[in-house]
Amino acid sequence: RIPYFAELASLRNRVRHRLTEEAARAEEAGALEAGRVRAAVTTAEERLTRAGRRRADLEQQQRVTVAQLDRLARRADRWQNFRDTIRGGFERRWLRDRMPPDWTDGTHGTGGTADPPGAQGSTGAQGVNGATAARRGPAQAYRDDEPETARHHAGWQSVADHDLSAPDAEADRALSTRAAWEGAAARPGISHRLKVGVLVLLVLVELPVYYTVFENLHGVGAFANLLSVSLTLAVGVAMILAPHTGGRILRHCSGTGAVRLAAVPALALIAVWGYGAWALGDLRAKVAFQDEPPLELSADVPQEVRDRLSHQPSLLESLNLDPHSVSLMFVALLLLSGGIAFLLGLGEEHPYLAAYRTTTERLRELEREIEEDVAGAERARQAQATLETRAAARRAALEARLYAVDELYEAAAHKYLDGLMAQSADPAVTEAAMRLSQKWPLLPH
Repeated sequence: RIPYFAELASLRNRVRHRLTEEAARAEEAGALEAGRVRAAVTTAEERLTRAGRRRADLEQQQRVTVAQLDRLARRADRWQNFRDTIRGGFERRWLRDRMPPDWTDGTHGTGGTADPPGAQGSTGAQGVNGATAARRGPAQAYRDDEPETARHHAGWQSVADHDLSAPDAEADRALSTRAAWEGAAARPGISHRLKVGVLVLLVLVELPVYYTVFENLHGVGAFANLLSVSLTLAVGVAMILAPHTGGRILRHCSGTGAVRLAAVPALALIAVWGYGAWALGDLRAKVAFQDEPPLELSADVPQEVRDRLSHQPSLLESLNLDPHSVSLMFVALLLLSGGIAFLLGLGEEHPYLAAYRTTTERLRELEREIEEDVAGAERARQAQATLETRAAARRAALEARLYAVDELYEAAAHKYLDGLMAQSADPAVTEAAMRLSQKWPLLPH
């Protein structure tokens, strides 16, 4: 063998080994990617399955919540029907007491022209009503909701769908079951953050007033200031949270699983808060109207100056304020701030409506998650479907590269023989090179 061919074969084998190692690493990476793709497909399918079960649960919960809200709507409708029934009964009795006796038997309104007894011409109220009944004529059709006892009363307006006093309207007296919930509004009136901000603002507004009251109770000094500040913070927070908590408890008493008797301690808490407002108002008035110590003046001050200073009116006396007005004003301010906190707690959404809105938001978020999972699962399936194709492409690329390396080094060997034949002066060498160049491949394997 020609030594140069052995060197070329060594270089070629080195390149082939390097390409084989790279291909092995690529196959390993491909196998890992295939595992990740299969895991992603499995994970996406499992997430979609769980999301489907969660969506079914949330939809069932939403249906239950809507049914509860429909029940509340039916209860409200039944109460309105009951109210209209009672009102209609009062109105019918009022009409019977004030209408002539012969009008209640249906004799008028059938084409008669005579006025009711006691009518004086067409100027009286009964004469006007009689003329109205006569104008209707015998073929005039009456409204379905107009009772027989008031068909000749010009100002009658029924509050019920039918005449509830008629015997054939027994079925119509049944409580309504067709009412339904009208649907949730776009968003609640006051957001949670705004409520918290208003409560914090109310507490901050009342803190300076409380501090001016409590600083007179503890004297002077660092420890006294600490007691005043701590008592101010405690009372300020309690006077706002107490009515707000009471309002929240009263609002949530209608929820499923709520303790109905919780309304009793809530009302008691609100009563204690009202007493606290009155006590603080009385304390504020006492602090404002406390007696000022007499001024200590030197002996050289004239007597007239002493008299003028001793009889000088205070600021409260200049404003014509008395302890009762100051106390009532302070109590009114406390009740106003606490009442706002109470209304914020009482004005929260109904538990059923809050549950419906929460379920709707969760469903909306779940739908977005499902869309993302579906897209991810589709991408994973597409990647899984191309695993074999990409593996075959990598193998084909490796074979092509190995074939190209073999061809390249074979070409180098033949080029060496061509150069040898061109530059050799020995015919034997040239002939041997020509015979060797007809062999393929030249390099050993």
